Amino acid sequence: MAEEKRLRRPFGSSFPPKVALVSFTDRGGRLNRRLAQALEEQGYVCGGYEKRGGGCGEEPGLSKVEEPLTRWAGRRFSDSEYIIFIGAAGIAVRSIAPWIEDKWTDPGVVVIDEAGKYVIPILSGHRGGANEMAEKSAELLGAVPVITTATDINRRFAVDLFAVKNGLVIGDRVLAKEISGEILRGGKVGVFSDYPVQGSWPKELTPGQMQDKNFWITRQTGGKLPEGCQDGGGDVLRLIPRTIHIGVGCRRGASKRQIEEAVFQVLERWNCAPESAARIASIDLKKQEPGLLHLSQRLNAPFCTYGAETLAGVGGDFQDSEFVASVAGVGNVCERAALQSVSDTERGGTVICRKQVVNGVTVALAEETWKGYCDR
Repeated sequence: MAEEKRLRRPFGSSFPPKVALVSFTDRGGRLNRRLAQALEEQGYVCGGYEKRGGGCGEEPGLSKVEEPLTRWAGRRFSDSEYIIFIGAAGIAVRSIAPWIEDKWTDPGVVVIDEAGKYVIPILSGHRGGANEMAEKSAELLGAVPVITTATDINRRFAVDLFAVKNGLVIGDRVLAKEISGEILRGGKVGVFSDYPVQGSWPKELTPGQMQDKNFWITRQTGGKLPEGCQDGGGDVLRLIPRTIHIGVGCRRGASKRQIEEAVFQVLERWNCAPESAARIASIDLKKQEPGLLHLSQRLNAPFCTYGAETLAGVGGDFQDSEFVASVAGVGNVCERAALQSVSDTERGGTVICRKQVVNGVTVALAEETWKGYCDR
């Protein structure tokens, strides 16, 4: 039976990541509970499982896996960010094989021997975070992490890992791979950013200098490239931060197409890549509006709503409508919702696009303050 794969949580999500741990022996079960407890103290949500043969004992606190392990693994691909197998690597490989798609959507999978000596990431080392989980688990257990990805063992900058750590969407997967190849060959890669980045860039990167391969941290879809990064001088990979909070107002029953087209038109006018969407916001009267729920899935961005009283309390100069006020209890939904949404974040932000009316749908954009960090 096929399992339906879920969309991975958007980077920068406030939800704690879920970790599923499974073991097969008494010794492995004790290690399972020990690591799960340690990871939960680090802020993860852990589920401990065990799969035992007939006549074997059970470890208290672990859920028994009654179904075939392959089916269990398929369910965890759908609901967990990480899967940790405590046992033989072969068991893990056979269990996950039917569910593997690609490193952009697969969860991070890690194997630990039951003695707790070695921790090995076997799937989605960078994008899925398996390398980082392996290093964290090894530190918690006093074990040795066995990392095999080329950029890590050669101590080189990895653009996909940088993107994951900073919550950036990679605009072109093929070009991202080419950039990693260029770095591994000893080449230089140009770096450009519309936002501040703390830390120091490694020697293989040349900030502000165009190379054959380059990356640009931007929410823009196109238009003029930053100074020193001219079209035709080299390939430019866009790394897109999720900074745009989209406030939407609409009539009840507005079609999915009507809402989607309105939002995409406004994003295009303000040169915002669809991938930059951080959150869709509206009034709680629209909590179950099919078109807005569809938009949330389309942009892989959470949908949040606020009560009329909350929106009325948002400070600012808004373009109010008496008709909207009579129906919703507040005269402007889209601007107030966008601003409330961005204000709910730790970094805050400002409205960059006031109310736009497109085919009866109102749209406003607020941009979250963003800065990155490079640790090597």
